[in-house]
Amino acid sequence: MSIDRRWVGRAFLVVSFTSMVFVACATGNQQETSATTEGSASSNPSTSSGGGSGGGGMGGSGGSGGALPMGTVGSVCTSNDDCTVGKCTVVGNKKYCTVPCPPDCPTGTYCSLIDGDSICIPDLGQQCAVCSATAACPMPTDKCFKAPLGDSFCGRDCTKTGACANGFTCMNGDAYVGGSGSGGGVDGGAPDGGNDAGNDAGKDGGTDAGDGGTSSSPVPTKWCVPNSGLSCPCNTQRDGVSHDCHNVNTFGDCAGKEKCDGKAGKWQGCTATVPKAEVCNNTDDNCNSKVDDGDPNTLCSSNGPPPPNSGWKCTAGTCAIGTCSPGWTAYPPGPLANGCQCPIDAAEPNGSCATAKDAGMVNDMTGSVLMQGTLSADNDVDFWTFNAVDINETTTNSYHVSIDFAGPTPNAEFLMDVVRGATCADVPSGASTALISYDWCVDGTGTGAGEKSCGSADGQTHCNDNSSLYFVRVYRKPGAMKTCTPYKITATAQGGDACDFAAQCP
Repeated sequence: MSIDRRWVGRAFLVVSFTSMVFVACATGNQQETSATTEGSASSNPSTSSGGGSGGGGMGGSGGSGGALPMGTVGSVCTSNDDCTVGKCTVVGNKKYCTVPCPPDCPTGTYCSLIDGDSICIPDLGQQCAVCSATAACPMPTDKCFKAPLGDSFCGRDCTKTGACANGFTCMNGDAYVGGSGSGGGVDGGAPDGGNDAGNDAGKDGGTDAGDGGTSSSPVPTKWCVPNSGLSCPCNTQRDGVSHDCHNVNTFGDCAGKEKCDGKAGKWQGCTATVPKAEVCNNTDDNCNSKVDDGDPNTLCSSNGPPPPNSGWKCTAGTCAIGTCSPGWTAYPPGPLANGCQCPIDAAEPNGSCATAKDAGMVNDMTGSVLMQGTLSADNDVDFWTFNAVDINETTTNSYHVSIDFAGPTPNAEFLMDVVRGATCADVPSGASTALISYDWCVDGTGTGAGEKSCGSADGQTHCNDNSSLYFVRVYRKPGAMKTCTPYKITATAQGGDACDFAAQCP
């Protein structure tokens, strides 16, 4: 921009004459070249998100616009003849009477870089005006910023003088905490140090460095932004604008949204929940982006202490019995407080002939074996095996295998199948199935069968060797109540029920 001598001379005289009425653009100005890191300690930003109401439009309360007296600096014009002071200059889409700066600009105007020249242009109240992009801001040197709390605002150029209203700081665009440093960006994603990479180049018909850097003329690099990275003050200009809000306590930090009530001058209606201790409810109670996060025994503590032989687990907001301790199972299903109440047999797994638990050996002179355990699932079965040895007694044979339930008493839950011999089937059949007791006598009167006689005469001593391997399959009676009651089975080869030695095997 060129300035003729006549214009400069007139400006010098008028500026000298009116120096008493020229005031600084702002009081309490700050100038920074890097972003501050201090943040609000308030749990609700509505109590701390403004830097004051501003003055002369700089705080967002409105500027002079076209209301300045005709011919004065900042007033609308069509030619130099309209300007009592200064020169009629194109600024954006209009022309205004302007003078160079510094020194300070008259009230209602401020110093801005226009097409490489620093001149006084009218304050249109654009500081903190609502915007979605820089093109929505009133002046060509304005910049649309996004505050850390998510609300966008117009920032006024302060490159030349560093002057901003109270509550605002003159700062490099790329250093603003709401700009590239926080990912919020400028213009919704062009945090380029204020040059906008050409996004807004030519907004005022000019060819500044935003046009690809072809001009060496200085361009704005600093703008007025709220102190400490806060939002612009809530006032009538910002009515209806929403931004992030937070509730913070020892449990966490919950975010929400609140709106500016311009009439009341307050941010109101924060939707952020109050952080609470995590419980099992399929909800992120402490706002750490994790649902039901923590020790399940703590999350489910309202249900009582951890279940016996286990602990709590939390699944989809529901507390249930966790993994049982080794050797225990949660059977039969019951109240959660019962936990894993059913002990698993030390003999497990023993659910087939191949995995039958060896109970030991008996003979017809001494000894017995005990088979005991629990059926800890609906389909649980137990297989046991033992040897019953027939000792040669020379003149007699007292060999009598007896297998009986010794518990529970009464027994309404358990049955057994008995297999005599080395050939075992996982699902036995025949007469020796679904029993509560079993007997095998040498004279053939037992539940199983007896040996045949050694001779032809009735009553003759039985002399065969009847030693045998036995398998016992234990299972729950169909339709019986399911419990974790232990069963006990005893086996002996010394007899149980009386045998009739007068009878012979057929």
